[in-house]
Amino acid sequence: MQSKIYLDERKRKFKGNLHTHSTRSDGQYAPEVVIDAYKKKGYDFMCLSDHEIYFKSDSYDDEKFIMLDGYEMACEMSWKDTGQQYHIHGLLDKSLGSDCEFEHDEEHAKPDYESLDTIQSLINEMRDKGNLIIMNHPEWSRNLAQDLLKLEDYFAVEIYNHQSEIDEAVGYGVRHWDYLLKNGRKVFGIAADDAHGGLIDDVISEFFGGWITVDGEKLEQQSLISSLKSGHFYSSNGPEIQDLRVENGFLQVKCSPVKFIKFITHPFNGRALYNKDASPISSGEFRIKGDEQYIRVECIDFEGNIAWSNPIFPDELQ
Repeated sequence: MQSKIYLDERKRKFKGNLHTHSTRSDGQYAPEVVIDAYKKKGYDFMCLSDHEIYFKSDSYDDEKFIMLDGYEMACEMSWKDTGQQYHIHGLLDKSLGSDCEFEHDEEHAKPDYESLDTIQSLINEMRDKGNLIIMNHPEWSRNLAQDLLKLEDYFAVEIYNHQSEIDEAVGYGVRHWDYLLKNGRKVFGIAADDAHGGLIDDVISEFFGGWITVDGEKLEQQSLISSLKSGHFYSSNGPEIQDLRVENGFLQVKCSPVKFIKFITHPFNGRALYNKDASPISSGEFRIKGDEQYIRVECIDFEGNIAWSNPIFPDELQ
């Protein structure tokens, strides 16, 4: 079995939020207020993902912080008729080679929903315009996991949406993620804020509650996008994952002090690591048999906050 590094403790980590709104759509605060808040909080990057209006500007960038170009696209659907919604996130990916990228502040008209083909066509259109695709807040949207399995050409699902969780208790999309993984879809997981408003500095706020941390070569859009596409990042609403690698047939993880480290796998049962006196643990390993469909790691702190690794796929290590 090959050795492979997924997160390297020797590399610089870039912390970012991919999903937050401003007065450009349905957010409470002007863009400069939102962006300044994330800068002051120590974030390295963010995407101002306003509804149906593209952000594509480097006017807020400096040597310590950049904005990622992108937006959030929705399809108008009747909750009564369909029971669900679709919100789809696009991030500019230059490697797709689009010759019709969105311009800054360009609006994208919502399609009228007719069937699941409408959603696939929307994904295709967004990709044609040079976007890497994330399926946002599947639990809030009441998406059927089997419908997400039918859709193609997205690289990640939102597994934690902070605003949905603290306001409506529907922020966790992990069950959709595991359903996709169990059915053979190689897809990554994203945690994000989806902040719209409220007091930014409240102890419990829509802001600063879900994020990703990326192993990147440099603080630049396409470098970060390349790391995202290769899975060299983790998601969190609390703990940190410093290192994740396969070495000598073991999946090894190092993290900030937590209560539990869980190795979750399919089709076999995984393993939970902890100290029986409930003292903190900060590392663990799991022997890979090689016939697992996927293995992913959750690091859970003493308040129940979680850091999620992306899945590793043993068939890629043969």
